[in-house]
Amino acid sequence: MSDRADSHIHLFNPGYTAELPVSCRRINPDEKTLYEALALKYNIKQALVVGYEAEEAYRGNNNYLASLVPAHPWVRPVAFYDNPASMTIQSLEARLAQGFVGISLYQFEQTEARLNAVPDSIWRWLGDHRWLLSVNSTAEHWLPWQNILRRFPDVRLVVSHLGLPKAPANDEQAAECVATVTALAKFPQVYVKLSGFYSLSTPAHDYPHRAAWPLVPVLLDHFGTGRLLWGSDFSPALEYVSFPQMLDVMQYLPCLDSKSRQQIEGENLIRLLNEASTAQP
Repeated sequence: MSDRADSHIHLFNPGYTAELPVSCRRINPDEKTLYEALALKYNIKQALVVGYEAEEAYRGNNNYLASLVPAHPWVRPVAFYDNPASMTIQSLEARLAQGFVGISLYQFEQTEARLNAVPDSIWRWLGDHRWLLSVNSTAEHWLPWQNILRRFPDVRLVVSHLGLPKAPANDEQAAECVATVTALAKFPQVYVKLSGFYSLSTPAHDYPHRAAWPLVPVLLDHFGTGRLLWGSDFSPALEYVSFPQMLDVMQYLPCLDSKSRQQIEGENLIRLLNEASTAQP
């Protein structure tokens, strides 16, 4: 079995909850222990752990992830910033020292203004360190990234969950649904996570999520196999599907052969993480 790497997981303390303030359902075993066991079973060597602190229940997630790094080398975290304009060189260097390999952004409003407010020195730092910018966004909110990437082409943007598009009604509509994402393909350091398929299904547990399938060949045509990354969306996805289903959905996609899946399920992300972990200014 080839080495795998997961481009999108969450680890919360005490755990994820879908409907706040309902108590979490991941206490015993905790999310870290559960994922570690799954990673061993499915040969997942590295995981990009996406920090998230936008809700009160998840405050302090960055520091929790930092606490996991020393004893768990498979944990490769990206630090959550509520507003990209709040990044400073000092804060980035502090996170670098803690073992972070990038930043996590959730941008669904005022995206252009917030990105434009980031000093050039920050974009240069991110590019020089080959950090991964894991971004959750959608539709027109991907458009302002073109200006940033045009000026700073070394910045490594990683688009989460296929770009969070609407599900296409048919194959012909697929290209339109991800048009703002594929517009970024001309920038060579943009990558797309094949994750969150369940969010396009109705109901969400409608495995193997055929509603999302037409989007993958479009993304493949624009980004190639070398810039697509498999992601499980553990543990939120466990609300709807099992972990084997999060992984095995890749085998259902008719546009991917075994060699392509090997790249997407592991090789691509492992390369990016190796580069980020050794990056120097």
